[in-house]
Amino acid sequence: MLLAVALHAGFQEGPFFYVAKKGERTNHWIDEAAIDLQLSAELVVALTAWDDEYQSIYDRGYPPDSRFPTPEAERAWIEKGKELAARVKTESPVVSSVDYQANGFYDKGTCVF
Repeated sequence: MLLAVALHAGFQEGPFFYVAKKGERTNHWIDEAAIDLQLSAELVVALTAWDDEYQSIYDRGYPPDSRFPTPEAERAWIEKGKELAARVKTESPVVSSVDYQANGFYDKGTCVF
């Protein structure tokens, strides 16, 4: 069975969204997705670094202030995620598509690999 996957970072949640084996559509952490999607160790390391960068900007004191230090840093993060989404689609034998959303930068269904 092939899986349609969404990659959309969010604070304090897994960046992968797909239907699990139990039939539930939910977020998945990278380590869980690595198993389900049969991702390489190298890709897992890159995805973890990408997600860690996003999680590091979370302002626990006032979440609306959570943002990248510069627009350039945000754009670099978005572009890195786009590259990783394409790699997930290319490298996983069980993924039919990857809808990359970059935490709302791309509307659902507008950046699909």
